Amino acid sequence: MKLRLLLVPALVVVPVVPVALGGWAVVTVENPPEALVAGVPYEMEYTVRQHGVTLVSDMKGRVEAVSGSRRVMADARGGAPGKYTARLTIPEPGDWTITVHSGFGPGKTTMVPLRVAKAGSPVVAMPDAERGRHLFASKGCMVCHVELKVAPDPRDGEYDAAFVRQILADPRSVPRRRATGPEMPNLGLKPAEIAALTAYLAGPNSAGSR
Repeated sequence: MKLRLLLVPALVVVPVVPVALGGWAVVTVENPPEALVAGVPYEMEYTVRQHGVTLVSDMKGRVEAVSGSRRVMADARGGAPGKYTARLTIPEPGDWTITVHSGFGPGKTTMVPLRVAKAGSPVVAMPDAERGRHLFASKGCMVCHVELKVAPDPRDGEYDAAFVRQILADPRSVPRRRATGPEMPNLGLKPAEIAALTAYLAGPNSAGSR
């Protein structure tokens, strides 16, 4: 695994598109950080699923962090089927955007910009709704629901909190509303992640019920 710091302009984020490898892939970050500290290594764990469902192994992926003209990259290594890790160290405090490049064509997940703190600075926890916004991106929800539009954008609807919690915990417990398109996978979300995503997706602007 290699770690390198380059002084180049930030990349433009582009949506995932079907590729010759057999469609598209979704990256799910298993341990998305709520905060990072400059100079402290972060061992990112992520999963790659073809069409958002089938685990894909033997990909040569990488993790990239960008802040202005600064860029840090770390190569990923595979483990269990579809599982990867990359050790990323961000050298300076500031606002950094982390992108996981799956290695499956252009498939990637770009996280919401994250504040990287100076060593010794206090770390402030995010409110649940804000944490949910970060998770919606890092878990790969943006790819299917926003970028590729193979599923409805849940941020446009009005959803009851109990319904959101149920489908996040066990997607198969809720009848499918579309006959075509990929089935929502069970991402194995932790209770705290489900609570944060529910606060984001079933907040003040989603006061109805399903």
